Amino acid sequence: MLDKPASDVDYQAAAISNFTALVNLYSTNDEQLSPVSFWKLGNTFDTMIDFLDVINPNNANGIVDMVVTQLNASLKHIKGGYDGAWFDDFGWWSVATERALNKPFFSASARKQLQNVLHECWPRFTNNAPFVWQRHDPTTFQNYGPVVDGGVWNAYWTGTPDKYLGPKNGDPSNGSLVGIQNTVTNTLYLMAAQRLGRTDPVARMAAEAELSFLSTWLNETSTPLWWTLSANAGLVRERVGHFANVTPALGFQEKWAWTGDQGLMLGSLSDAMQNAAPNQRPALLARAQQIVAGVRQNLVDSNGVVISYTPPNYSVTPPIIVPDGDTSDYQVGSGVFWRNYLYVWKTNSALRSFLAGTAYQDMLRVSANAAMLSPDNPSLETLANQTAVLIAATALL
Repeated sequence: MLDKPASDVDYQAAAISNFTALVNLYSTNDEQLSPVSFWKLGNTFDTMIDFLDVINPNNANGIVDMVVTQLNASLKHIKGGYDGAWFDDFGWWSVATERALNKPFFSASARKQLQNVLHECWPRFTNNAPFVWQRHDPTTFQNYGPVVDGGVWNAYWTGTPDKYLGPKNGDPSNGSLVGIQNTVTNTLYLMAAQRLGRTDPVARMAAEAELSFLSTWLNETSTPLWWTLSANAGLVRERVGHFANVTPALGFQEKWAWTGDQGLMLGSLSDAMQNAAPNQRPALLARAQQIVAGVRQNLVDSNGVVISYTPPNYSVTPPIIVPDGDTSDYQVGSGVFWRNYLYVWKTNSALRSFLAGTAYQDMLRVSANAAMLSPDNPSLETLANQTAVLIAATALL
């Protein structure tokens, strides 16, 4: 690992190198032996937007052409195409395309393509994800109703009528990833709804309901979504902890967190601050600060480099593990965090002052320095993580 500060030029040069390799992999994704999934392409595109915005907007329209080509190619790997994708998959694309449409460097043709993607993805998210309990077969899963109104699920449950389009293999009783109310689905929904809600009153109402849902769960007493680490630091857990009749949610872990969830919650809280009444902003600001402090305290390696999730621990009972053993998906966590870290730096002056503190500048610096030592033949996921932190370092350090 590099143990000396790198200059802005070093970070920018490294970001350009990583971005070039990232584009090369992205453009050939469908030709790879193991292509990355539909949602990861949306996540990666979001980081590409930052590169175009912070470092170089040249070829922005070519990037859009490439992204849409690979998006369409990825759908053939999902049974039913769009109709078979998990609902949170649409969240990644809704957030990325909404953000891209607010950038000035895309042409009218590129913007039309982006708008078409948004028009496919946001309705599929908001017209399905909030209604999983309402639309389930009432003779099944009777003990698995939601504790709090206003949240969303990532897929329908087994037995849901066919007239509702989307995957229907969820089982809330077995602790798997599919068909649950987890943090990533709900924070993506909040983020997309808040941003679309700037011009869409229906989305604004959805955002208000979702923020209420998450706020209630963060403060819940028996199995809260909030993991307190200290008086000024905490993390957001991966999923809700129980159902309406106090039936435990299998898969809930008190001492496991995904760094991507921290980034998504950070970005969402920052957006919520912009719309909140003045007396509500201090609590939102404090929570956002505690998340950043929690990442620095609990989601770094021995060198202080931000990692993607809580390391496994098999010496305790039950063991602390990646949910469903899905390390492939959760490995993108650090990139999601750094992308949202950059977003709040650019859009929230109160959080910018906090992130300018020495401790957090050092956390970014050591993480960016580590990203400059790229492994041979890195994956698209690794390149996306590295590119995200290098862009942040270019902009902030």
